Amino acid sequence: MHIPSVPLVLIQALGQAADGARLALVGGAVRDLLLHRIHRDPWRGLPDLDLVYEARAIDLMSRLQQALPAGSVCSWREHGRFGTVEAEVVLPDCQRCLLDIASARCEVYPVAAENPRVSPGCLEDDLRRRDFTVNAIALLLLQSDGDSVLLDPFHGQDDLSQRCLRLLHASSLLDDPTRLIRAARYSARLGFELADSSLRQSLSVMAAWPWAWQPGDSPQ
Repeated sequence: MHIPSVPLVLIQALGQAADGARLALVGGAVRDLLLHRIHRDPWRGLPDLDLVYEARAIDLMSRLQQALPAGSVCSWREHGRFGTVEAEVVLPDCQRCLLDIASARCEVYPVAAENPRVSPGCLEDDLRRRDFTVNAIALLLLQSDGDSVLLDPFHGQDDLSQRCLRLLHASSLLDDPTRLIRAARYSARLGFELADSSLRQSLSVMAAWPWAWQPGDSPQ
């Protein structure tokens, strides 16, 4: 699948830097690609790519600097606690892109609305922890010629075609109530509506408030 907002040289360099481990474009970039849109950072207007890597994100970043032409990575920083790296790259045609590379992980929420327990995982685990089916589609990047393979374990493409926001599982909003705010944002920007089951979940979660955790409490 061709990614119009991303130069082939970057896709090929990412595939080379992956060094045999699976690397995938995920989240809004894939969703908007399937909607024939370019996913851009809302503040800077640059193409914004979220990537999940089945190894250490910092190692991928180190190899990517070697795979791209000298000086292409103009800035980057690591968030070690979360296993992520943010970077800005500028390519020979002067096109700039933002990258957010995350090590694939699992999340478990032992208590409603508290911070999750995080552990290393695979690409499928990482998709499973996301909010809506339309954001749980991955474009697996291959090393050879910039080709890619679409992974859609939760049938997000079906919901895209119906402009439907469907939560991934029955406790999704209990885990993270801010997903309801994201739903409102997607509805306003993309013209999506909540699936009936997701609407029922949102009403149930709001009716159960307040929980043990309150704004201002120290994170666990």
